[in-house]
Amino acid sequence: MPTEKEITVSGEKALAIADVVNATNLKILKLVRKEPLFISTIAKRLDFSEAFVSECVRALEDLKLVSINYERGERGIRKFCSSAVEKITIILKDEELQSSNFTEEKKIE
Repeated sequence: MPTEKEITVSGEKALAIADVVNATNLKILKLVRKEPLFISTIAKRLDFSEAFVSECVRALEDLKLVSINYERGERGIRKFCSSAVEKITIILKDEELQSSNFTEEKKIE
């Protein structure tokens, strides 16, 4: 039985996740799965700019793979990121394909 941090996707949602979860975003997901991190901390650990990490996190947030919270910092508001999922299952079976009969029957005369 899936937990609240497990999601199963198919169809358009699966394609959207496949488009976003590249090597960099997977590294971000692995980091924030362990502990919530500020964007600046993620950028330092992965040796990327904060702007790039923020863009990556925004894409992950759009798909509800991470959650974003805000905290006051020394120079304004700081954004930190935490994992919204621990496991993603992608279903490849297409319902349209399943309903069609693709077995070829040959009649022997």
